[in-house]
Amino acid sequence: MILNRFIINKVRYILEDVLCPCVRDSVLFYLLLRIVYGARAKRLAEFRSRAATMSADEMVSYYKLFPALLDTTDVNQACLDRIASTVVGEEIVDVGCGRGWLANHLSQSTHKRVCGVDFIVPNDLRTKYPDVRFIEAALQKLPFADHSFDTVVCTHTLEHVLDVGGAVAELRRICKHRLIIVVPSEREYKYSFNLHLSFFPYTHSLLNRLAPLPPVHSCEVLDGDIFYMEDMRGVDGP
Repeated sequence: MILNRFIINKVRYILEDVLCPCVRDSVLFYLLLRIVYGARAKRLAEFRSRAATMSADEMVSYYKLFPALLDTTDVNQACLDRIASTVVGEEIVDVGCGRGWLANHLSQSTHKRVCGVDFIVPNDLRTKYPDVRFIEAALQKLPFADHSFDTVVCTHTLEHVLDVGGAVAELRRICKHRLIIVVPSEREYKYSFNLHLSFFPYTHSLLNRLAPLPPVHSCEVLDGDIFYMEDMRGVDGP
């Protein structure tokens, strides 16, 4: 799991920072998509240009057609360690929990009450991770009251939404104390092997999308991914 994420970030660095854009955006990369995905390559190449007008059902169909490459978690070890040492309080939610690995890890390592939320929750997760409460819901409209969770965790999810500001506002709404966000440090190119819609090549790329920022916050690159934390205590929560 951790080794795979390390390799992914190294490959991404070569493709995005070493190769020049004229090569990265060339038809050669579409041909590479064809080799990897076959007939599905055309749909993947069209994803970003169609995303703004897609229905929720169409979006779900894409994620079923192109499942995540990692079947456990895409959080690297450095970010995983930082999350575990940064969560506070008794109620934790992992928004965009994917296959549920991180939510279960937090439940087992912190012995706190953990909820996992995603717009698709695989049928086997509740049996596989019985200590985690899983809820199927959209990030843009979470079914929780204001300040429901002491810590809100959202890893490798904001890159999948167009309205980053709206999504973060919803994360802040349900957050009582601490908000933790992890996104890939990634550039946008014409052809991609993922379903990402928003891109954060630098820490300020993320910070500008999160503004206005609370007085207490931090943002840094950890092993190729951006780790952000803000403390809501004394800002707009009890």
